[in-house]
Amino acid sequence: MKTTAVKYMKSATRSDIVGFVYDHLYKLGWKTSFNYYMYRPIKFLNKHLMIPDGNISEFNKFVNYCFLLSRSFTDQDEAARYQGRYGLSIYFSVLLYWLLTSYGVINEKKLNFCQGYYSFAVPEDSSGNVRYRAGIHSWLSMKGSVLDVTLWQYDFPEFKQQDRLPRVITGRIPDNINLIGFEEDKSLAKEYARQFAKDSGLTFYNWLNHHRKQAGLFSKVRRLERETDTDTDKHQDQPSAMIKLEDERTGLSL
Repeated sequence: MKTTAVKYMKSATRSDIVGFVYDHLYKLGWKTSFNYYMYRPIKFLNKHLMIPDGNISEFNKFVNYCFLLSRSFTDQDEAARYQGRYGLSIYFSVLLYWLLTSYGVINEKKLNFCQGYYSFAVPEDSSGNVRYRAGIHSWLSMKGSVLDVTLWQYDFPEFKQQDRLPRVITGRIPDNINLIGFEEDKSLAKEYARQFAKDSGLTFYNWLNHHRKQAGLFSKVRRLERETDTDTDKHQDQPSAMIKLEDERTGLSL
């Protein structure tokens, strides 16, 4: 998988990077809902992500679906169209946005589609100099809390083992990563979604319904796999093993 559009810098101001992101979004065929040069970007901080109790199961289903699909799509799948334009984070963020807001999981007024950049610094040599790395990225924000299913793709070899990125960000942003950007107008998420649907020869509603059904199928398969694993573990007199994602509140597990 290609990494996102990346710029290497010995030093750069936040304004420099925001300008880079804004210009390259348009060069790559993407858009914004306003001129980034005219506004101050948001630095997103650790903030607990709260999901209404009655919607946790549906939340898990759609988040797991987008995460798993982001890691397993083939060249023939819809998502592959946008990989060459560094648009995987945009595509999966938009898809997740509409799955969550269209099927009663999260109120549309509380969820935002974001565009901006990730950045991190790593030691360049023993002298203590650092190299900065930044790249275009998209995610979702719910009342200031980050929901991100594609940050894992930037798990660069420069990271030490203890700094490896989690599979899904549900509020807590790793200490070694900055997420800086803008909450876009809802109209941009809709425009992107309509384009994705058109690229697949579907209407927006048929496109979204297709992914809703696929998410249900993914969820059913994962549940059956876990039940099979549990039965096997019982026979072996060993506890079932599931990998827990970082936020215990949401109960996410894969």
